[in-house]
Amino acid sequence: MAEVVKAKVEDYRSEQFLAARISIAGSVILFLISATVGIAVDSITLILNASASLVILAASFLMNYAVKKIHQPPDDSYNFGYNKYEPLTAAIQSGLIIATCIVSIKFALQDIIHAEDAHSYSLPAIATFFAGILGLLVTTYLRRIQRKVNSQMLRTAAQYWFIDTILSFSVCLGFCFGLIMQSLGYTSITAYVDPVMAIILAIFFVSMPVRGGLRSLFELLDAAPLEEGIAGMVKGIVKEHTPRSFGVHRLRIRKAGQRVFVDVCFLVNENLTVSQVEELADGFEKDLKIKLPGCDVVMCFKSK
Repeated sequence: MAEVVKAKVEDYRSEQFLAARISIAGSVILFLISATVGIAVDSITLILNASASLVILAASFLMNYAVKKIHQPPDDSYNFGYNKYEPLTAAIQSGLIIATCIVSIKFALQDIIHAEDAHSYSLPAIATFFAGILGLLVTTYLRRIQRKVNSQMLRTAAQYWFIDTILSFSVCLGFCFGLIMQSLGYTSITAYVDPVMAIILAIFFVSMPVRGGLRSLFELLDAAPLEEGIAGMVKGIVKEHTPRSFGVHRLRIRKAGQRVFVDVCFLVNENLTVSQVEELADGFEKDLKIKLPGCDVVMCFKSK
């Protein structure tokens, strides 16, 4: 059983490393596309998109570092392990996404007040279309790995890529619309299409990182798991073992990244032998680790 869990953890670690490196490579490509075309056609939107790619790059490097840390065993400095690096990284990623949305709104408002047409619409449309395709591929991959390893950090990274992908396709549509309006002679409105769309999308997407950031913050503060499945599963197993005792004096559950920590105190008869107490403890821990592999369990027994 222990060997199976260890192999599974190692597999998850490899998947997370690969996901972080793909995110790094993708953000570098996005930056090069957006920065090169943005400078060439004097597009503030594309230059801003390039800045967002740098934020993704920074978040990806942070994720790569966090993956190395969270799989290290507990030591004298971190007695409970490094699992909180995951919600910490996810919280920072959420903060970066929120900051990007706010900056996008600021620059979009600036573009509306000081309207200025880009030198070209066709090249930015092509560039943002390819950026959207790249973002879609990376988002799909990150979501697949996230579902497999159940990582809040990867979930936040996938959200960031999803937002960037939708923004890329939306900006592409904006440039296409501007190209059509320009060809029809409606040049007075083309400068406003892109910034208005950027504001609408930024306001719409900012709610996702806010929810994700709060979830990560709750984990950092040792709040009970928000996932009803985890709490319900633990309480169900505790209830199964309660008939063998006189009830439960205390049950505490917290989550740090992918690891769940359970602290339970059973009420028992003071005449219970050590072997009977050990049998109760072993049975509870075995059942719990079948449902939650790799969880950390602390048990105590209080006489009624």
